[in-house]
Amino acid sequence: MISPIIEKILLANEGELFIEGHKVATVRTENTCLHAIMILNTVGYSSVPVLDREGRVAGKISAPLIFSGIKEELCYNWDKLAERRVSEDMSTDVAVRDHGCQLEDILHDLVNHSFICLVDESGFFRGIITRKEILKRVNFLAHEFEHKLEEMSKQG
Repeated sequence: MISPIIEKILLANEGELFIEGHKVATVRTENTCLHAIMILNTVGYSSVPVLDREGRVAGKISAPLIFSGIKEELCYNWDKLAERRVSEDMSTDVAVRDHGCQLEDILHDLVNHSFICLVDESGFFRGIITRKEILKRVNFLAHEFEHKLEEMSKQG
């Protein structure tokens, strides 16, 4: 169990912790791998969520997954980028949690995943929480803990 004081400090400014879905780079299962590579290159992320036609999380895609899909014996078949669908190369090993999940669950998932997809009660994609944002908060906590604790004790 996470200390309530630690949790309060880590979740301060919670709006910045959660990146809303309309601000997240995603691709669809039916998109081509060429489209996915262009998205990955444009945003500079190592992987992005893959959504199905209804807007539910289907997996994640990365450049190494795409390149594995077009690799032949001794070389890459670059023409396949425009033919293959994201659904053919995506990984289904993606962390998905309900939007109201606990901080402890978030921290456990971020040990093995660079982001967690958050979904609503119907399973529709609502956004992500990134390892980077949590680590920024842990860094802040490590440097400011005594100061924040003193502030909190003065407030009652």
